[in-house]
Amino acid sequence: MHYLACPKCHEPLTLDGKSYRCHNGHCYDIAKQKYINLLLNPDKATNNPGDNKESLLCRQQHLNKGYYDGILNEVIRCIQKYTHSPRQLLDLGCGEGYYTYRMKEMLHDHSTIYGLDISKVGIQMATKYTKDIYWIVGNSKNIPIFDHSLDVITALFTVVNIQELKRCLKEKGYIIHVTANPYHLVEFKKLIYDEIKIKSDQYIRLPFSIVESYDYQQTIHLKNREDTLNLLQMTPHYYHIKKERRHVLETLGEFDATIDIRITVYQVL
Repeated sequence: MHYLACPKCHEPLTLDGKSYRCHNGHCYDIAKQKYINLLLNPDKATNNPGDNKESLLCRQQHLNKGYYDGILNEVIRCIQKYTHSPRQLLDLGCGEGYYTYRMKEMLHDHSTIYGLDISKVGIQMATKYTKDIYWIVGNSKNIPIFDHSLDVITALFTVVNIQELKRCLKEKGYIIHVTANPYHLVEFKKLIYDEIKIKSDQYIRLPFSIVESYDYQQTIHLKNREDTLNLLQMTPHYYHIKKERRHVLETLGEFDATIDIRITVYQVL
């Protein structure tokens, strides 16, 4: 059973042939690739919001080589520790869908899983993993899900909207929030920036009850130039490289990079 809701009126969406329709008459066609576009024009900042195709392809190649599977394993551990099958799970800001697909594969149960991202290109890429996930083009500020219907929301390196999290989750539902610590990918920062600024983590803390919070650290060895560039190009750091520092890209080959993240499990009471 799904809990898709109309992004215009938040009434339930029901399947009507090759479309989803609410009782107010709003209709959304299912794309040939088996995703649904529930992103309203007012929710778009540009004509093509979200990560660009180049960044998404780099992310896809990097993740499919397993370099970040340590992070994935931690998220799966938290899902299984705090929730029970069958669960309603939303992966917010799912990008090209790797984490979402692997959650479905690793949980291997009857959970209903949604992958939502503002990037249409990302969702189109995600459908190639599997059609057994509700792939949605949508905005985290207007999540097209019933009120109080989700057991858990995962948010890995993505922007969240507090009110929407609270609205969509059941009472005592969980948020699994993965954020970068100051020394995450610090090796790239040293190459790119004149000065590394260490920010407080206050700005990423969510106003919910913390049930578990811990740091996860790992050094990954990128085996060749292509893998190193893929990781760099899937991060915002790549787009902040000053012209006078572009030459550092020519020197990249094998590379050791630090994963340094915070995993926080919140509960909405």
